[in-house]
Amino acid sequence: MHSPPFIVHPELFDICTGWSREVAGLEDPATRLAYFETKLPDLLANQRIFIKCLNNMRKGRPYADLRQATMFPDELLLYMDAARRFSLRMFIYESGAYTPIHDHTAWGVTGSTLGKLEVIQYKRLDQREKEGYAKVAVCEKRMYDPGEIEITPPLDRGIHQTGNPNGGATIMISVYGTPIRRLYINRYDMDNSRVYKMYPPRIRKKWLITRALRELMVDKRKKQFEI
Repeated sequence: MHSPPFIVHPELFDICTGWSREVAGLEDPATRLAYFETKLPDLLANQRIFIKCLNNMRKGRPYADLRQATMFPDELLLYMDAARRFSLRMFIYESGAYTPIHDHTAWGVTGSTLGKLEVIQYKRLDQREKEGYAKVAVCEKRMYDPGEIEITPPLDRGIHQTGNPNGGATIMISVYGTPIRRLYINRYDMDNSRVYKMYPPRIRKKWLITRALRELMVDKRKKQFEI
């Protein structure tokens, strides 16, 4: 057995490595999506695994690893397939907490293991005629009980928002497929008809460093010509 890239709960690691072996022979993205539609509900029903993960985090134990950089502050990476065929992630929503409106660069299979989960789906109405402008509208709202799953397509067909409309906490678990070759997701501001590119932390930091170095070189060249 290969060692995990970071410390993983042993039972969850066994489940995920089993998934990795089985999806290795499924080259078609739609077939992989159908596979996880059947697998995720069984994992959601195993609440004991996720309660152990939460207790580990509370006690400062290595798993789940809070140091792993993620796109959203309430997101935790639980497992990454070595060939990046899929990833497994946990989202922790306090009462009334929601993600921003966003899209994804991969299909997703999502459900709650603990607490009610609301999924709000949006439709993009503009024709991308202006950079940074986007008009979206709610097209469906649905409440999910623990164990029920939601399928999210990539890009514009999957613009959505997830969160916890009730008291208590909601623990959402998501499986995402292989991302398409786009380095960012879109975040939508419905009130102001704006769209923003959100980069993963590693890419965002590299971009900031590159821009800073470029600006420093421009300043240096300017000073060479100052009298």
